[in-house]
Amino acid sequence: MVHPPPPINTPTYLRLRIQIRDDIMNGQWPLASHLTLRGLGAHYRVSNVPVREALLQLQGDGLVDMKMNQGAVVTPVDESWLRDFIAIRDALDDMLTRNACTRRRVEQLALLLRHQRALAAAVEDRDWEAMFAMERRFTACLYDTGGNAHAASLLEPRNCLLEAFRRSRQSVPPVDPVRWAERLHHLCDALTQGDADTACALVAQHLAALRHHMLRLLNAPARLASGLRSPAGV
Repeated sequence: MVHPPPPINTPTYLRLRIQIRDDIMNGQWPLASHLTLRGLGAHYRVSNVPVREALLQLQGDGLVDMKMNQGAVVTPVDESWLRDFIAIRDALDDMLTRNACTRRRVEQLALLLRHQRALAAAVEDRDWEAMFAMERRFTACLYDTGGNAHAASLLEPRNCLLEAFRRSRQSVPPVDPVRWAERLHHLCDALTQGDADTACALVAQHLAALRHHMLRLLNAPARLASGLRSPAGV
């Protein structure tokens, strides 16, 4: 998921929140790793105060678990977490998709179709990293079209954690990737026509395929973490 840079007048702790979140997603701070105030402060060249505030925000996002006088631990992702989150996302995605069918704008539909076509091109090239990047962009655009910022704010950070988990495992091709692209194409058609029932059914099928892929990754070898700095002992 692509996050634009925050405005220049954004408070330090909010900029840190975004930076740490993105660094978790990118694998800088691996899942289940221990983060300390001192280590993060040294890494990002800030004092402990904004680091603590940023970690409290990230705890509310579900990305870390604060420990009394011990910093925080990046949330681990296991089978239970995957199943629980996908179930929650299923319910919220259904609501956002129904909203999108009534609130859609021409430019939003055009952007969704552009992301779908880019995903289809990635599938044709068998470029799985590009495919999942476009899947995240498509999802973010769908949330924007749904027009419920509160629901999107609950899902976005946890989708970042889901992506962090995917990137932490060695690449595994998705099952029937052509079907992924076709399903999102049909979803664009359903949204254009305002067919909420069909659109929601397609979103549910997409999430089922995503859940299946993520559960398969539980058995995939972890990627070797090279060149990553740990803030625990700084």
